[in-house]
Amino acid sequence: MRNTARIAETLPLPQARALQRPSGSTIASLCKAYSLRHETIELDAGSAFPRATLHFIDCDPTARSRIPSPSPSGSGNGNDNFARAAAQRLTAKCVLLEYTLAPELKYPGQLAQAAAALRYLLQDHDAAEITIAGDSAGGNLALAVLAHLRDPHPLVRPVFEGRDHHQQQQLRAALCISPRCANECSAASYTYNADKDIVSKALMEMFNSHWEPVKEEVWATPLAGTKDFWGSVPAKKVLLLAGTDEVYVDDIREFGELLGSSSQTDTELVLCAGETHVQAIRDIAVGNWDGVMLKVALNWLQNLGKLNDPGLLLPSNSKGVCAVWNDTMISDDGL
Repeated sequence: MRNTARIAETLPLPQARALQRPSGSTIASLCKAYSLRHETIELDAGSAFPRATLHFIDCDPTARSRIPSPSPSGSGNGNDNFARAAAQRLTAKCVLLEYTLAPELKYPGQLAQAAAALRYLLQDHDAAEITIAGDSAGGNLALAVLAHLRDPHPLVRPVFEGRDHHQQQQLRAALCISPRCANECSAASYTYNADKDIVSKALMEMFNSHWEPVKEEVWATPLAGTKDFWGSVPAKKVLLLAGTDEVYVDDIREFGELLGSSSQTDTELVLCAGETHVQAIRDIAVGNWDGVMLKVALNWLQNLGKLNDPGLLLPSNSKGVCAVWNDTMISDDGL
């Protein structure tokens, strides 16, 4: 993944993306290889935004059962394998959101597509049956969804409308692996972890130039939210994971302290010593089940399952979740 990230820095965007497979193709290939049922649903995100795709892996889209929430994703077997492992721990449906990448779709387009996915799932499931997950940019998107549930973005259709919006409903949980919590590269960890991580200032600057977030808005920058804003988070449980050797770690730590002030949400922040950006996704991609971040994530999900957790929804563009879901919103890798 480090090589992929560096390629993205040195090649023009069209060439870098040409080296990566679209996440929909990756998911279809995975399901075919393992003889898994695979169904898709096209989502209407509104007239101003393109349609997105929900991928249901080895489950019936219409059956009422525990459901994993759409996880934003960049693409790649690491994310897809993590999504399946997460759903298994939760005894939940495995659902992946394939959203449009930048620069074809800029902020807040991915939020509009994620909100459409959640509206679709809520037709057959209660909010308390849904867990959302994402890594890197996908983690940022998961936090954007929580912010949108609390205070809808003015350009994006609300998830709950009318009377339902005033009766705020909490999701079962949210899992954010190495989420991007800020869109500036000013944290000290960008300097002291510069030679350790797969993400760099140059990569972040390229990402922002294509995505064009409004950095002052909480739906783009979780750290732009106040303690009062995040004091009423629409999720019963939240797990934030970061590696101590990643450039995002200071921003994630600061956001964890902000989110931890909520009296309504059971928030956990775990810093994994010696690990880097989306280490859990990269470990599972190569069959390493002994990484700290991966173990913490799967154990947390399994404990949710023991509590009769209704499920986990994972976005499909993920590869760690940034582009996308995993690493960047502009590639099938993750930022």
